[in-house]
Amino acid sequence: MPVQFTNDALPITNQGERHIPAVLLVDTSGSMSGAPINELNQGLREFGNAIQEDPLALGRAEVCVISFNSSVQVEMGFRPAADYEAPVLSANGLTSFNEAIQMGLDIIESRKQDYRAQGVSYYRPWLFVLTDGAPTDTNMENAAKSRLQDAIRNKKVTYMPMGIGDGADTGKLQEYYPPEAAVKPVLKADAKNFKEAFVWLSASISVISNSDPNNTSQVNLPPTPSIITVGL
Repeated sequence: MPVQFTNDALPITNQGERHIPAVLLVDTSGSMSGAPINELNQGLREFGNAIQEDPLALGRAEVCVISFNSSVQVEMGFRPAADYEAPVLSANGLTSFNEAIQMGLDIIESRKQDYRAQGVSYYRPWLFVLTDGAPTDTNMENAAKSRLQDAIRNKKVTYMPMGIGDGADTGKLQEYYPPEAAVKPVLKADAKNFKEAFVWLSASISVISNSDPNNTSQVNLPPTPSIITVGL
């Protein structure tokens, strides 16, 4: 039976397993209209199909999907990967990137509190950010940037930004890393062909789910797809 979408997280399952929470922040502003939003929806479906293939990831990974345009919307609260079903998104409005960063970090912290309350161990959460432009909510930029930098610096989150198309400001995406970071990777792909990024994300989550929880610093993530470049 299909899962009913609400903004509420589902209960934590498989409490004896170490969990990996992943938040997908996806840009649905007006510039994503046409081929990009179709590619995004296909990518969200591909992500679900790919993660279903790994039994350990199904029991350990939890996924939350948040969209952002002129406002920020939780499309799917945290739920086990086994209960993931891709939302169908449409494009319009501006790019509330900074508000989305804040909400993503809020939701991660809330889920971590749930884990602690129930005695559930967890891997470092992932914040996967996909956008095709620059933030329009610049009044919130300093606060969002500072908070994310602190979270990265203190190893509270793995930040994985991806710029879509020629209009994506990859330099701006790099600014959300701590200034002292030795490398500041930003994935980049063509606006008409980036759904492979979601398959790569699923594969990366699977690798972490299958890794030694005491030695995650040595995990080698899968190579990025050929259509994706990595800027440093």
